[in-house]
Amino acid sequence: MASPEEVTFGPLLFWSIGMMLLAAGCLLLFLVTYQKRLLLQELQLRMAESVHQQQLLAAVIEAQEGERERIGQDLHDGIGSTIATAKLLVNRLSNRPAPENAPELLAMVEELMAAAVQDARSISHSLYPAVLARFGLAEAIQHLVDVCNETETMAIELELDYTHPLALAKELALYRICQELMHNALKHARGATQLLVSLQQQHQHLTLEVADNGCGFSLGPAPAGSGAGLRNIDVRVQMLGARLHQESAPGRGSRFIIQLKAPA
Repeated sequence: MASPEEVTFGPLLFWSIGMMLLAAGCLLLFLVTYQKRLLLQELQLRMAESVHQQQLLAAVIEAQEGERERIGQDLHDGIGSTIATAKLLVNRLSNRPAPENAPELLAMVEELMAAAVQDARSISHSLYPAVLARFGLAEAIQHLVDVCNETETMAIELELDYTHPLALAKELALYRICQELMHNALKHARGATQLLVSLQQQHQHLTLEVADNGCGFSLGPAPAGSGAGLRNIDVRVQMLGARLHQESAPGRGSRFIIQLKAPA
């Protein structure tokens, strides 16, 4: 006959084993549920990244099409009309007998062709700035500021501290951002008398700043006429993996700051 200790120990052992199996089952169920949740979160993250990439690609295509449209308009309204006018004058010069004001007409043709050459150079530079490929970002921005200072009434102040060049593709993106911000300021910053352009490189951070003391605008909806330009800037900022910070208010000017990590 079994002793009382054996009778008591048997059920206790089975109960302990049952509890261990139940705990193991609960742990297994928790691990399976947790793994499914992780997989679901990873799938959602990949879907979000895919949607973001599609949106970014669409924005890039929109920016490219906008730039092509602008270049086409410049070619049509600028060089196209200039050459068409020059052609009309040449046709008048080819008449027999030659018109009495032929020397004046010839001088006008020469002036128009010189203007067409200048427009072609300007468009070519906007397509790809040769100074950037030859001398780097700092010299390209310096050249851009010098050209604007010669042709615009607003004084442009430049601050440069750029000692460790980036890859050419990144420098080109930064140049385009700077070019677009300066264009927006010169075109839309009514009442502005000063424009600051700053490119500063410290440790592993690069900061591009463009600020004016003009009319400013309310943050949120883009100011009239500058929406496409700001979208182009935002696309390039995303492609660089940089951050864009905007400061503006009516009557208090505007300030744009682009920051990204760069080699020290």
